[in-house]
Amino acid sequence: MKHVAPLLVAALVLAGCASDSRIERAAPTPLAEFKAEAEVKELWRTHIGLWGDASYLRLVPVLDGDTVYAADARGRVGAFTADSGRRLWKTRLKLDVTGATGVGADLVVVGTEKGDVIALDKATGNEAWRARVSSEVLAPPAAQAGVVVVQTVDGKVFGLSAKDGKRLWSHSRGEPGLSLRGTSAPLIVGEHVLTGFASGKIAVLQLRDGRLLWELPVAQPRGRNEIERLVDVDAAPLVTPDMLFAASYQGKVIAVNVGTGRIVWSRDVSTYNGMDMDRNNIYLSDEHGQVLALDRRSGASVWRQEKLRARMLSAPTVVGGYVAVGDFEGYVHWLAADDGRFVARSKVSDAPILAKAVAGGAGALYVAGQDGVLSALRIGANF
Repeated sequence: MKHVAPLLVAALVLAGCASDSRIERAAPTPLAEFKAEAEVKELWRTHIGLWGDASYLRLVPVLDGDTVYAADARGRVGAFTADSGRRLWKTRLKLDVTGATGVGADLVVVGTEKGDVIALDKATGNEAWRARVSSEVLAPPAAQAGVVVVQTVDGKVFGLSAKDGKRLWSHSRGEPGLSLRGTSAPLIVGEHVLTGFASGKIAVLQLRDGRLLWELPVAQPRGRNEIERLVDVDAAPLVTPDMLFAASYQGKVIAVNVGTGRIVWSRDVSTYNGMDMDRNNIYLSDEHGQVLALDRRSGASVWRQEKLRARMLSAPTVVGGYVAVGDFEGYVHWLAADDGRFVARSKVSDAPILAKAVAGGAGALYVAGQDGVLSALRIGANF
């Protein structure tokens, strides 16, 4: 299977010349001027290492309780207190990490380019076990109820024992000859595993044995060439007690009734990033660099922020009444959740922010730059 970097594909689409050998990426939209309505305070920052010199890596930090866990591309994994950034432990794996960071079952789990899965003790950082899966891991593993779930770029999902890494089950499906360089992050909900595939489908598996319960197409491949037929579901699904939301590249965002499997609504939107939601809306950044808000109940457009086009946005994160997205220049843009207007902007890194930021308590936001800077921010009217 061949893989193409999402940012390259976005450049081709934005340039409107996928068949032209002289490709020019669309110029990033200049930073918009606006009157700040809120102040962003940096609570702390630390440096774990090199997050990723490859443009496709999105090594996502994770917040678990009062601790933030993060990994860099060179195999450094660390744990930091969420309130002060004090380092609790740091481990060097001596392997290049491409899929991080997963936390669950008292473990911190990362994956590598060669298919290694390494589990560390969450409290100490000591290595608990290593296992091998079929190919590269580009998304954070998930762990719950004694099972570690890992997805690989060749279209396979593995269930490993959280105790020793022994393979419990695997699920495989055929994948297209060309796909985006990335995979959906598996999501464990109760006794089920939800994930998406490069074929444009989402699937629900039984956690204990990997049995396929049902699958549903988010998008159908169309077009005259392999680029035009890309329909990867790389954005992790969002779940409520009664609804599942999924999105694909060059496809749709859909809402599915969990109980019946019926599609409640769908919208033609293309994204390869993740999504987020609050009680009212679904938020996503599309392939053009626009940030969209869709009504959770109907899929109707609530607002669209177009002044970030071609700025290579991260997936949005909801924090308080705001939606935060990172960009290729290391800025975090804060938008009002009700209408998408700019309310604040903060410079966090000198490198791109590709990984989705993590929301914490009391309005805290944890942001990772590709240069390995990990920052904690808080937005408010004044401090």
